[in-house]
Amino acid sequence: MDSRTFRLVILLSVAHALVHVFELSMPSVEREIATIYDDGKSEYTGWLSFWFRVPWGLGALFVGMLVDKFGARVMLTIYFVGCAACCFLISGQPSSDMLTCLMFVLGCFASIYHPAGLALLSLKTTPENRPHALGIHGVFGSAGIALAPLLVAVLLNYGLSWTVYFQVLGVVGIVAAIIFAGPCRGLLHYDPLESINKQDSTKADGGRNVPSPWTSFFIVTSIAGLMGLVYSGVLTFMKKYFTDMNAGGDDDLIRSSYFMAGALMLGCVGQYLAGKFARIDRLEKQLIAITYANVPLLILMALAEGEWKFIAAGLFSLIHFMFQPIYNSLIPKYTPENRRSLCYGYNFVIGFGIGGLGAPLAGKIDDLVYTYYILAGVAMVSATIGIILIKINRNEVDHAPS
Repeated sequence: MDSRTFRLVILLSVAHALVHVFELSMPSVEREIATIYDDGKSEYTGWLSFWFRVPWGLGALFVGMLVDKFGARVMLTIYFVGCAACCFLISGQPSSDMLTCLMFVLGCFASIYHPAGLALLSLKTTPENRPHALGIHGVFGSAGIALAPLLVAVLLNYGLSWTVYFQVLGVVGIVAAIIFAGPCRGLLHYDPLESINKQDSTKADGGRNVPSPWTSFFIVTSIAGLMGLVYSGVLTFMKKYFTDMNAGGDDDLIRSSYFMAGALMLGCVGQYLAGKFARIDRLEKQLIAITYANVPLLILMALAEGEWKFIAAGLFSLIHFMFQPIYNSLIPKYTPENRRSLCYGYNFVIGFGIGGLGAPLAGKIDDLVYTYYILAGVAMVSATIGIILIKINRNEVDHAPS
């Protein structure tokens, strides 16, 4: 990977970090919002998370087509401006119905990043350096996930309210939009692969001659949908998970935010490790091994008490976030370049749109012990489906990389 490609990867990774800050904006203040809008219950915030995640997933399919038409730079600038505007409006502490609408619109704008950023990243890297690039990209994403509750903890520690948190996110979004629209314009148009002889764009990428690539693609997105239930169910109520360690009160909300940030920060380590050990000829097996490993860790989260909750959640984050670089390396392997943005969009429809149902499911149950047992079962089903993926890709044959 040359230095300019590395800078491009870092730029997109920063945008990736910010989209996950926006994603975790509500879960990071879930207890504060639940107290104000629903007397501390979880059902309202579960649905609030769902109404963000539906357009975040479903919108990605439509965005994939817009990216192909207008280009990634334009769409990424729109993403930042739209998210910033929504955060400023949410900071006004609107009514419950208006807050639901604003979370939906925030999800619409946030949906732009993944089909734009991931497609651009996959097209600017080779099959050999792509897992490493996606590992870096994933580390920043997990850092964004951890940064959201950390920022809340710092603001609450200084006596500021959750509404100030959304004002800060609005300012960050505007600054990012200016940077992407101006100074980084040339870097986003840089093509490090223009000197490399590429294959015909109708062929699947990834350095493999993949049998039945579309069958593999739909199986892998099904796995992502089930793991999306786990992801949204756990992350939406992780602050509640740590709040339940204590008796309650403002100090406990601050401590739970720090615990949440610390546990999620281990996801950065998981993303980095996955990017380092990912191998193009073993991606399917690595993905399924990681998926199976989620099962005992979810059970451990259900059983853990006191300080063990932090250890259980940290181990879950470490393993769970290994899924992303491996999974995102499989999408180019099964899809043609001229449909890459659209395929990433479909992937997020399933993974984050349908997968977003995990949040209202967890909120409806309102008992995290039972929730984690159910999600462990979902992860088991997902991993078992993955055995089919391994079998149909067992006899892959190398071809020249694109």
